[in-house]
Amino acid sequence: MKNLVVLAAFFIFTNFTSVNLEESTIKSLPILIDKEIELVTLDKKLMAFDAFTESFYDCLKEPTLNSKVFKMALKGYYSLKEDGKLANQNYLTVIDYTKPSNEDRFFLIDIERKIVIFRSVIAHGKNSGGLNATKFSNESESRMTSLGFYVTGAIYNGKYDYSMKIHGLEYSNNNAFERGVVVHSADYATYEFLQENGNILGRSYGCPALPHDNYQTIVDIIQGGSCFFAYGKDRGYERKSTYLKTTSFIESFYSDFPQ
Repeated sequence: MKNLVVLAAFFIFTNFTSVNLEESTIKSLPILIDKEIELVTLDKKLMAFDAFTESFYDCLKEPTLNSKVFKMALKGYYSLKEDGKLANQNYLTVIDYTKPSNEDRFFLIDIERKIVIFRSVIAHGKNSGGLNATKFSNESESRMTSLGFYVTGAIYNGKYDYSMKIHGLEYSNNNAFERGVVVHSADYATYEFLQENGNILGRSYGCPALPHDNYQTIVDIIQGGSCFFAYGKDRGYERKSTYLKTTSFIESFYSDFPQ
């Protein structure tokens, strides 16, 4: 399409004496051509992103991970990369709170190898719901889960022993650090707990709590500036999140895309 536009412009300019175009029209042509080229380029980048995402998802071979949620997670990953926020670009964590707590809804993805390294159950906040998380909050003392994109922080030993800080970057989770929302393991976030408590996972005060098995390995891998995404059923989030906007992620993605 770009070549056709340039060719058409060349034809017009080399034959303008016979066409009898007005001088003002001729002067405006380069501007119109530039706009057309820009639109085609953006369209090409979006097509490339869609194709890349579909191929990446197929490589994962993980049908329990929702493809739509994965695509949003990738958009945020590249948005954060564009902003220079990812000191650890090797991993992408996705939590899908649209799934019930008795199903695996935590996914740790190796970006380079395009595989899911770990998947697991994970707890949500006490006041976000029982089996399903239906309410979310960024407010202190809400005891609810906060949605959106985070950057992982440091490991420390605190109230929950070996824990990892997470830093919320959006309107929906930017109070997480002040609320003391961290990643930790818990007895109520295990498969054993499910079996003993009516197939419903226990709940936290807002922290994304994982089973003890493999927990330390997981947080050791993703600590220090990796992308951490928590998604749930919230009508306003997709519309309000700046990290899901095309202008936020497309240039970072396309600079990495094999030409």
